[in-house]
Amino acid sequence: MRKALLRVAGTIGENAHAGLVYERYAPEKQHDGPDSPWAQWLSRLEAHPEPEDYAEAFKRWEDALRQSYTASFTARAVSRLLVGHGNASPTGVGLTLHHTWGVPVVPGSSLKGVLAGYLRAVYGDGAKEERRRLFGVPGEEGAPEQAHIGEVIFHDAQWVPSARATGPDRAPSFLARDVLTVHHPAWYGGKADWPSDYESPNPVSFLSVRPGGRFLVALSLAPGTEADPQAEDFLAWTARRLDEALRHWGVGGKTAAGYGRLEREGPCAIQQPRRPVRASPALTEFLAWVEARRSDRLEQKQVLAVFEEEWLPRLVSLAPEAREAGARALRSLVKSPKLEARREALLARMGTGG
Repeated sequence: MRKALLRVAGTIGENAHAGLVYERYAPEKQHDGPDSPWAQWLSRLEAHPEPEDYAEAFKRWEDALRQSYTASFTARAVSRLLVGHGNASPTGVGLTLHHTWGVPVVPGSSLKGVLAGYLRAVYGDGAKEERRRLFGVPGEEGAPEQAHIGEVIFHDAQWVPSARATGPDRAPSFLARDVLTVHHPAWYGGKADWPSDYESPNPVSFLSVRPGGRFLVALSLAPGTEADPQAEDFLAWTARRLDEALRHWGVGGKTAAGYGRLEREGPCAIQQPRRPVRASPALTEFLAWVEARRSDRLEQKQVLAVFEEEWLPRLVSLAPEAREAGARALRSLVKSPKLEARREALLARMGTGG
């Protein structure tokens, strides 16, 4: 079985899932120089590129956040990031990667835990009521009506596609090789009563998220809390405290050694829920037409010609939210920079913003 995995690992290409490769396709662990299968496997993972279609998936997730009141900001990793170091891994040091796309991700539970500890240690009883609203409290036995459910949803912080970065921060890959050296392996392994300086150090190579990567941190109001007139202010307060916690404390493992520091870039945006799109036969037919054009790969210039002649007269009379839905669908289909001006001119005629 090990030999079969070794053959598979040797043929892994750029379109492979980095998380699956890291957890399942590791060769036998060896330390016989930079040309060993183990060293080559780590080198391939370190250079593993971002999946080609991930940017589109990220855009869909970002659009889905607009279904409720959401506070979001982009956080840049100013140091290495190691989330999930306790996960099972052939290197002995785990790493949390997106289950579908294999890119780094910071679970919402990790963000929630960091903020809970930060508020308790830094703000103490001064934030007791805020902690109750954020994390909830269980009801006492016989008095379930005293229970309070947390008012804020902590979304997983998703990796921002490298296509959105510019300049030197646009890294070709998202992983970096790291090393942890155990100086007293016999003592740590329970084979010696005391640490000894006669033992040979044991360097353990593993992977972490390289500095410079960005994550979109998002918090939403829980269902049923939107009616509170102070809910939006409380959401903004939570986002500011989480920003402080990520900047000063960090998230993930080895934070005491400086890992996991995330600094906010730009403002924290508060988005109100997007109004639901009412069912419309014209919009339904147009969205189906767009999906069909993805399959037959119709030339984008011709797509705009058909849109102007057949669909623009039908969509221009729809409700604003329906026209916006149609505009998003057209932008996702026609992406050529050479056709961007014409596409936006047609959408302006339809009455949609930029």
